[in-house]
Amino acid sequence: MDFKNLKKEFNRLIKDKKMSNLLALIVILGIIFLVTSFFVKDNKGSVNQTEGTLSVSAKESSSNKEVEILNEYEKEQKEQLNSILRKIEGVGEVDTMMTFESGEVKVPAYDNNTQTTTTEEEDSQGGKRVNEQKNDGSKVVMSSNSDGNEPFVTKVYKPKVIGVVVTAQGANNSKVKYNIEKAVSDLYNLSFDKVNVYPMGDQHIN
Repeated sequence: MDFKNLKKEFNRLIKDKKMSNLLALIVILGIIFLVTSFFVKDNKGSVNQTEGTLSVSAKESSSNKEVEILNEYEKEQKEQLNSILRKIEGVGEVDTMMTFESGEVKVPAYDNNTQTTTTEEEDSQGGKRVNEQKNDGSKVVMSSNSDGNEPFVTKVYKPKVIGVVVTAQGANNSKVKYNIEKAVSDLYNLSFDKVNVYPMGDQHIN
């Protein structure tokens, strides 16, 4: 079929009302398909972005919670230590600062599951050989609460104190200073070089 005949056939199809309706339907379906594909792709991108945002938010929330726990623990320890040091003979007002090795450490419970598989093989000479294989498997035990599923915690290790600085009234007396160092050293199992005691200046006295 030459170009002239193709052109005639094309014109005939266009003039044909049924064919025109079919072509219009195909065009409409094509447009619908393109629009649908665009929105599906856009929704997938939005879902991925939302999941990423939620993941980052969860990590930030966990990090903020750890900082809050450490700050609260430090506050409690300082109040208790200050209260004890004030009771030492010759000590007046006290202020302390602590440094910690790490944050709070939680130890989860594990469900240990050991499976033993025994196989018996017979060789060509009639002898028997027994093979025993052990598979040790363990998984963290989870518990449900209002926040969802979390590991079931069996032990909680509080942050370890690795250094203490003390400013105290009366610390200019060598005996009083030693008693403060000894008390802090014994309380937190620290060597004397990790405990620094200084006399409190007049500007700190209320």
